[in-house]
Amino acid sequence: MAARMDNATDIASALRATALRGHPVREGLGRTFLVEDVDPARLLEAWRAAHAAMPVTGRWPVFTLPGDLDHEPDTDEIAELDLAVRTLDPWPVYQRYGSDAVQGQAEVEGYVRAFLGGEMVAAALEQLTLPTTSAALQRWTYDTVLADPELASRAFRGSEYLVGTSRWHTWPEVQLVLLPTTSQWLAPGWVPYFGATRDNGIPALAAAMWQWEQRWGASLIAGWGTMLQFTAQRRPHSGSEAWELAGQHMAVGGSLQCEQWQLAIALTQGDAWFLHDRP
Repeated sequence: MAARMDNATDIASALRATALRGHPVREGLGRTFLVEDVDPARLLEAWRAAHAAMPVTGRWPVFTLPGDLDHEPDTDEIAELDLAVRTLDPWPVYQRYGSDAVQGQAEVEGYVRAFLGGEMVAAALEQLTLPTTSAALQRWTYDTVLADPELASRAFRGSEYLVGTSRWHTWPEVQLVLLPTTSQWLAPGWVPYFGATRDNGIPALAAAMWQWEQRWGASLIAGWGTMLQFTAQRRPHSGSEAWELAGQHMAVGGSLQCEQWQLAIALTQGDAWFLHDRP
């Protein structure tokens, strides 16, 4: 990796052989540089161009909305964040809300009937110890649909949108931020995310991103304040891997309006992630 570029002219020159040729580059807040006038409809193409140039620029690219950068971390803050990602367990900080909600017989019957059909109610009442929890009911549902491909297809129908770029949000105007690091997990030091506005939220998000990169080859593409968009190089296997990753997504993306078992199925079928947490 080359030394980090700190001159707008040099960065523009490094981008000249890419799809970002001719785009204005200017200095941004916190030692960042901003690539302007990017067509939002070509977001992934532009990101890939900037990412391909990273060995020359020494800067990780991430899209934000214009004006979204409002924090200028100092060197010590970023060093502390980099240390935290390797020592902090992010999952006590990010937990799925409501997973321990008590589910009695009426709730179990209603849930199973809605998602799997009335013919599966008796099996649920026989196999679950009542009262149960929302997490246990969802895990039973997940294991049940995995064991029956026809049931899985019927139960999952309509949930394909949970992965893939079709769910990514489109804005009329965006800016491509070149961070002063090649370590994408440090992006929360600059890029705001509503879900990180909690005690220890920023270092925990950075730690989660570090884990996702190590395990799934996840790359942060965009941060829209209440939304994060990633691509992944590897997909989880059905079962415990996908279940665990779906739970992590729903903890960091507290406004994902789906069932954990639906997202677990989806994550085995796509390479683009979408996280959402709003007020």
